Amino acid sequence: MCGNLQSTSQRLQSYRLGGEDPQLEALFYQYGRYLLISSSRAGSLPANLQGIWNDSFTPPWESDYHLNINLQMNYWIAETGNLPECHEPLFDFIDRLVINGQKTAADLYGARGFTAHSSSNIWAESGLFGAWTPAIFWPMGGAWLALHLWEHYRYNLSEAFLCERAYPVLKEASLFFLDFLVFDENGYFITSPSLSPENSYVNEKGQVGSLCSGSSMDSQIIYALFTACIEAAEMLGLDEELVGQWVGVRAQLPEPKIGRHGQIMEWAVDYVEHEPGHRHISHLFALHPGEQIIPHRMPELGAAAKVTLERRLQHGGGHTGWSQAWIANFWARLGEGDKAHGSLRELLVKAVHPNLFGDHPPFQIDANFGGAAAIQEMLLQSHGDEIRLLPALPTAWSSGSVKGLRARGGFVINIRWQDGELEAAEIYSSTARDCTLFSEKHLVINDAHQVPVTMASLSSGLGYQYTFAAEPGEIYRIILNKAEIK
Repeated sequence: MCGNLQSTSQRLQSYRLGGEDPQLEALFYQYGRYLLISSSRAGSLPANLQGIWNDSFTPPWESDYHLNINLQMNYWIAETGNLPECHEPLFDFIDRLVINGQKTAADLYGARGFTAHSSSNIWAESGLFGAWTPAIFWPMGGAWLALHLWEHYRYNLSEAFLCERAYPVLKEASLFFLDFLVFDENGYFITSPSLSPENSYVNEKGQVGSLCSGSSMDSQIIYALFTACIEAAEMLGLDEELVGQWVGVRAQLPEPKIGRHGQIMEWAVDYVEHEPGHRHISHLFALHPGEQIIPHRMPELGAAAKVTLERRLQHGGGHTGWSQAWIANFWARLGEGDKAHGSLRELLVKAVHPNLFGDHPPFQIDANFGGAAAIQEMLLQSHGDEIRLLPALPTAWSSGSVKGLRARGGFVINIRWQDGELEAAEIYSSTARDCTLFSEKHLVINDAHQVPVTMASLSSGLGYQYTFAAEPGEIYRIILNKAEIK
């Protein structure tokens, strides 16, 4: 509550005893932004597993860069949280990773382009490190990181950035997979060998394994990568022949499949999971941070994603800080505000230190950034070429406001809500382009002079979609259409 004179650690202890403290949750969000500002500035290295707060010559995991979720999670807050400058050190790191990854692609795989595996370091090494099979044989780390440049473009729409920095990296990442993918017996292009990060399965002979062909996460990342390449090349008017190849191969990638339990399958075969409560939930990449599964457009896959999360949690999943943070983001994408908030609460109750540093255990900073990202994901989403206001608002946040969040398409958004419903929102447009909103309730959209905008609207059983032409420098005001609420 406002004016709370307790220390942060005292408030956290009260919270852990069952107390409600939405301002502590708001503090956790702003703390995440502070940590990124402090650990990822222009000219510096990206934030590592401990950000910059390492006090040891032998830190956990050498304070390195894990490329199978952790480094990416560190930057989920950057764009929507209005800290795009903090993304720059990651892009500088990726530039160096591409150079090393080109040699790795050629030497290890005889392939064009670049690749990187599950871990790297300050020298941006891209090869196979370590001796733990469930982690190392995974050539997807570079592709996932390349998508961060695409996301940066989608928020700021700088054609210069797209042409000079993002597209060259995306293209190099894609060339590797055009050479690396193999055709399986079912007519799909798949990765082989690969794995589902750090997880294992039990095959039909009762053997535990991790190496596989065509893990679900691999296909989902490649789908997102090729989609970004296609859109970027068409915008820039480049590489028509490559676009044709990307389109053709993308059409023959395996799509997310539903398994025996009603869950999204993690592997190409519906194996028994060796550890059903595993911390990695890689096969839901298509739900978050990807956008291949958008629940209100494809409710069957949305329901399967929900089953996947419920099964993980029933078997003890979410036991690390960053995993619980990712679960909160998943629930937000599913529109489950109370469950997203429940995961956030679990994170604060069980997986942070008294100073709010994330706890793996030991201390690992991705939980801070991932948890903060989940908070903004509950309040604003802009994937799938549409903006959603308060898409997963929990009942615990019945009234409030947020200012300055960014949405894909070059928009900055302020939102106020009261008694669990939208009170008003403002959308500032930095460019001339269509703005599309999706809402489960009827909306009224006015310009800055309170004049209704000309717009196209579509309705379905799941909600309403509104599209209007936004002008640069203009502000648009959105409220609920009370006349249509019964």
